[in-house]
Order: sequence, then structure tokens, then C-alpha cells
Amino acid sequence: MSNIPLTIIAITTAKPGREAALGTAQEKLVAETLAEDGCLRYELHQSLDDGRVRIFVETWASEHQWRAHMQGAAMQRFQASGIGEYFADFSLHRLRKVAA
Repeated sequence: MSNIPLTIIAITTAKPGREAALGTAQEKLVAETLAEDGCLRYELHQSLDDGRVRIFVETWASEHQWRAHMQGAAMQRFQASGIGEYFADFSLHRLRKVAA
């Protein structure tokens, strides 16, 4: 694994009627994650076209630190809460910068 910055785009779609509960849990995850080692950016955006769609935009100092986040306490709490049942769709994209 490289020590170059890694950007993550994670696109989530809430099940109808689950938007508020999922959003609250996601916002808590952002607050906890911002303090993690190697986190350079961890933002949550909501689609203006579909309120059920929220997109995480993350930048990590390295893929190793992102992987540590994925196994870390905040993510474990998020996943253990059962909130995954509120997702209608989820996709994650690992990105590397090719042009500034």
C-alpha cells in the first residue's frame, strides 16, 4: 500500500422513510472520523436532486490510514448499530489524483 493520499467517494441512498435516521448516524460518523489519524477531509454532502442520496467525500493521508479507519471504533459503532439496514444502495470508489 502506498503512502500517497487516497480519496474516497462513497455514495449512499437511504430507503424511503429512513433518510433522517441514516442522516443522523452519518453525521455522527463524520464528527468522530474527523479526529482520526490520517484523516485530511471527511465531508458529507446531500444531493439537491434526491434527498435520499448522501455522498461522503474523504481524503486520507494513505490507503493504510483509510483501512485503519474502516476497522476503527467509529466505523465499528456505525456498522454495529444496524444502520446498514437503512441503505437502499451503496457504492464506494477509491480514487487517485491524475491531474491537479
